[in-house]
Amino acid sequence: MPYDIGVDVGAVSVNCAVLDADGHVVHEAPYVRHFGRASQVAQSVISQTMSRFDRGDIRSVSFTGSRGDRLARRLGAPHEVETIAQATAAVHVAPGVRSIIAMGGQDAVLLQIDYDASGAWRLESFAMNGPCASGTGSFIDQQAERLALSMYGGEFRMDQDKLDQVLADFVALGEQSAYPAHVACRCTVFTKSDMIHLQNKGETLQNIIAGLHHGTAANFISTMLAGRTLHDPVIFIGGPAGNSLMRKAFSRYFPGLATPPHHASLGAVGAALCSRLAGRTNVLDPAVLTGNRSAPEEDFARAPRLVLTRSHFDPDNAPPPPPETPDGPIPAWLGVDIGSTSTKYALVDENGRLLHKNYVPTRGKPIEVVRELLAGLTAALAGRFTLVGVATTGSGRNVAGDFLDADLIVDEITAHARGAVAIDPGIDTIFEIGGQDSKYIAIGNGRPTDFVMNKICAAGTGSFLHELANKLGINIVGEFQDVALAATNPVALAERCTVFMESDLAAHAQKGAARDDLIAGLCYAIVHNYLRRVVENRRVGRRIMFLGGPSLNKGIVAAFENVLDKPILVPKNREVMGAYGVALLVRDAFLRGEKKTRPRDIGELAATEVGFKETLCRADPACGNECKLKIYRFGGRKSVWGGDCGRYEARVSDVPAKTDYFALRADIFRRHLQAAENGPTRPDAPAAGLPMGLHSLEWAVFWTTLLTRLGYRVVRSPKTCRKIVAAGVESMTAETCFPVKVFHGHVKDLLEAVDFLFLPTVVNIPAPAADEKGLFCPMVQSSRYLVAAALDIPERRIIGPTLLLAHGPKALAYAVDRALPPGHRPGSGTVRAAVQAALAAHQAFQNELRQAGNHAMDVLAHDEPLWIVSGRPYNLHDERLSLGLGRLAARLGITAVPIDLLDLSATPLHRFPRMYWGLGSRILRAATATARTHNLFGVHLGNFSCGPDSFLEHFYGHIMGDKPYLLLELDEHSAAAGMITRMEAFANVVRENMRSSVKAGGRLREAAP
Repeated sequence: MPYDIGVDVGAVSVNCAVLDADGHVVHEAPYVRHFGRASQVAQSVISQTMSRFDRGDIRSVSFTGSRGDRLARRLGAPHEVETIAQATAAVHVAPGVRSIIAMGGQDAVLLQIDYDASGAWRLESFAMNGPCASGTGSFIDQQAERLALSMYGGEFRMDQDKLDQVLADFVALGEQSAYPAHVACRCTVFTKSDMIHLQNKGETLQNIIAGLHHGTAANFISTMLAGRTLHDPVIFIGGPAGNSLMRKAFSRYFPGLATPPHHASLGAVGAALCSRLAGRTNVLDPAVLTGNRSAPEEDFARAPRLVLTRSHFDPDNAPPPPPETPDGPIPAWLGVDIGSTSTKYALVDENGRLLHKNYVPTRGKPIEVVRELLAGLTAALAGRFTLVGVATTGSGRNVAGDFLDADLIVDEITAHARGAVAIDPGIDTIFEIGGQDSKYIAIGNGRPTDFVMNKICAAGTGSFLHELANKLGINIVGEFQDVALAATNPVALAERCTVFMESDLAAHAQKGAARDDLIAGLCYAIVHNYLRRVVENRRVGRRIMFLGGPSLNKGIVAAFENVLDKPILVPKNREVMGAYGVALLVRDAFLRGEKKTRPRDIGELAATEVGFKETLCRADPACGNECKLKIYRFGGRKSVWGGDCGRYEARVSDVPAKTDYFALRADIFRRHLQAAENGPTRPDAPAAGLPMGLHSLEWAVFWTTLLTRLGYRVVRSPKTCRKIVAAGVESMTAETCFPVKVFHGHVKDLLEAVDFLFLPTVVNIPAPAADEKGLFCPMVQSSRYLVAAALDIPERRIIGPTLLLAHGPKALAYAVDRALPPGHRPGSGTVRAAVQAALAAHQAFQNELRQAGNHAMDVLAHDEPLWIVSGRPYNLHDERLSLGLGRLAARLGITAVPIDLLDLSATPLHRFPRMYWGLGSRILRAATATARTHNLFGVHLGNFSCGPDSFLEHFYGHIMGDKPYLLLELDEHSAAAGMITRMEAFANVVRENMRSSVKAGGRLREAAP
């Protein structure tokens, strides 16, 4: 009997299936991951499969998959496009199927099938994910690997059997969830941020894992479905279709979802079917794949060999021996650094001498790990010291600080700078690479004068390194650096994100690159990523200290030395530098008399009973999020954690709270909106829905006055909440920035509650200079068409004038009059009067904002810093998008004013004539005014995937020159912890710059106008 063999060589795995003459699957090889060794694993799978049959009965061997094309060419075998192979197999095993959700290692595909009168199928449409692998099998694997320490509490070696067990346990744990947590899955970095934040707040692994799968399904719906209607039957295929949590998540959207037999191998089944249907025959010798695979060297760009020549790397990093205590216990201060992947402590004496240290994985259980560390410290130094004070730093500093009743809670930027300067007072630059964050810190006179952290991308961080090492089967501890330093000809890899880099490594390996050369190339890629994406054009000094877990890796240190052509200072105890620095800071505070000694017992802290109960947040009656809170009991103390808004993140500090000018702006906005609604509207007037997103966050007073004067009853959408975000994300027909997705959610919320929807096409806004166009970005301009297409809104329900707000009342009235629906047109005179009233109401709103801004400037002392926060109104004044930046700043003792409280029209913009974007002009004017005034400091809040910001941020930095500034970039993730860290660190940098300003005579270097 003739047999046809199909082989699917994908980005992650090799699958193989054998069909008999009737098209039945008679053999399906076990699912095997190839860990970047696709050729070797494919050769093994094919050989084992062919050995089960008589060679003379094998009619064809065909390939498909992202890694299958090259192998097919080497073997002279047929290759079928993956989507065709999948569709062919799906129709074969599930006759009549209409919709196919296919999820592989790095690909996600949506296929829609149609049939003609004869029953023959055709591919009606398809959609594939872009280059990012978020929401695919590899994405789920990464998260399972990252949580493995939390699940098992120990190290594990990444191999086929172990990963399969990890995934099985991962899914089983998630099946126990009662309340899946909210996890953003648009990008692996956002996912990690949310998951780490949830773990640090004490969320259960069960709920986090379930939330991850729900978020992955929601991301697929948002990015792939794109407004399409899927017809039943709907099937789910690919490796992840074997994941019960993934099936359950998709079943929320498609209740009839089915998973057919051979779901993981349908690509292979389809490849064999295509050859069978086409009558192809071929003879294949899998031994060809074991031959010489090396590619010519000129096929790859190369980098110099990694050699340490100018940097001293002390291999002895052992903890210090226990201190001698002939005069009794030593007074000591404890610093604890609770990071995303590891937790460290450092114990110092009065002279700053390190008495003891430890470094362990956080495992997503910060309180449990801190208790274990305290118990270990007690055992190691029992009776040798007296604990005087405690301080915490790192991403889990607040919850751990609450548990420890810490004397000081400090951001990690300040802590690392303090520790580094204590080691070497002459340093001027610090490179710090942590598990999830990368940081650059400039040092002047022994204090931080500028800093920057990676915005959203985790490329070049410790977790990036660890994940790629796992994919290549390399132990990150010891083996990685040995392999990298042994490489003679490193491959020059592009600096890219984790997922792209994984693809690049696999592609280079397929072309013959040696594994050692790839590992060495990865060291260079991490360094280039860090320098280009984090440091950018900031000054790199002459004495550079490298800190963080990756600084233990000689390969990374050698790459920094080679790229910068400068020696790198890699001190002992570098992996606990944050803990050491915060220990010194709390010691300093005690020695200055700012803190008082309290009775403390390390053993009692380690044995403290920790309990909690869960409840819902009711702090704001107007909030509809219903966030889950954990109320801890640390011994006899109560501590509350949870929520999306950061309300419970900004802990009480020594600095008194400041006026919340964002809340003041919100109150002014609310009052003017209420006044605008008080028009002569009849009770039976038609309801016009006003979505409170995008332009409405600045122009809603105008819109409301206009519609009310035209005889409509205005219904506004509520504040952005989880429900609105979810509705917007799931309704998208194209990938856009987060504010546009949220706008979709606001429109959807109004859809069933109103007669009409007010969806203007707002082209521009008034600009201060005649040569400026004042345009909104294309996404805002076209939002009316995007949302109408996504939600299938009939044109008759839309009031959608095209408005050029810079062109005056006559043009506005004409546009509005033309756009009003038939039967609801009061006449041109009424429209003109309504427009005039709307303009007057908007101007009154703007005038009150300016008065508030003038008052803020008037009451500000000359030596008091003020943050000018720039950004688009829909980012600044939507608390979900801004993560409550204004409220958090006020609680942290920071005076922060949004730019719409300031009159910037007279500020020149000489360096950027003919500025295209209206809001961009406002942002750059704010930067110009800030750079020229000694006590003003700039903060810009942007969002991921913003086209105008991609170059405006560079202009912003250029205007600021050497003056420190802060860029915050947010997206779908709801964790405020990263933003709080940056704000606290920037506040310390600002204070230091103000001290320097006073010493220099009251003014900093003025930026040129």
